[in-house]
Amino acid sequence: MQSELKEFLSTLLPYAFGGAAKKAFLRNKKPPEAKVFACYLYLHGPSFRQAQRLLDDLEFEVAHSAIWYWLQQVGAEVGEKFVKKKRRRCLIVDETKVRTKSGWIYVFGAIDPENREIVYLLATKHRESIDALGFLKRCLRYCEGKPIVATDGGPWYRWPVRRLGLKHVVLCGGERNYIERWFETFKDRLRAFDCYFPTHGLESVRNFCQAFSFFYNQCRWHQSVKGPPSGGGGGLKAWAEVFI
Repeated sequence: MQSELKEFLSTLLPYAFGGAAKKAFLRNKKPPEAKVFACYLYLHGPSFRQAQRLLDDLEFEVAHSAIWYWLQQVGAEVGEKFVKKKRRRCLIVDETKVRTKSGWIYVFGAIDPENREIVYLLATKHRESIDALGFLKRCLRYCEGKPIVATDGGPWYRWPVRRLGLKHVVLCGGERNYIERWFETFKDRLRAFDCYFPTHGLESVRNFCQAFSFFYNQCRWHQSVKGPPSGGGGGLKAWAEVFI
């Protein structure tokens, strides 16, 4: 690693990365801590090319496409570690769609209004009741008891909620704004490449969602809750601890 970046990261991350970090990436020609930092830098807001230029300032030469490739591997490593099972009063549920090379992909999302924590995201090719059922089943893995499900009244939620024995309420405004703000944050991140995933498959969308959700829950500071939604100090340390 170039001396400037090595000195910079040694200040931010004064501990060694273990074997887990090396296993997260398929190749290790570049130091794993630099890859972890590059992905963290990207998720804070710059585009891949802007992140590349910022790393250039630290004399760390890398292609912008490599950062995307590393982020995919980070998302696969993080998996569903971005949320823990707990008692939840309510889940605010909604969905959005993003473009890919093969067409539109739907992203279902559920947020806990108590702490703004993302409970689950699911990327799927369709927005049917069977997709909503699979999504809600996965959400319940991270809920103790049976939370209320609040939606905008989309008909694809009616049968799945009844099937799972959950209470369903339709909201306009109020707590429903939390999921709308989340998707706005999600799309703000995608606007760096025109809300478009340069891929044919679902896997890269899912990996991106998992990486971004972990960053959002564990690392990103939220003024309304005075810290990350999942608690703790957040920041780069919380991000790096996944790989240590």
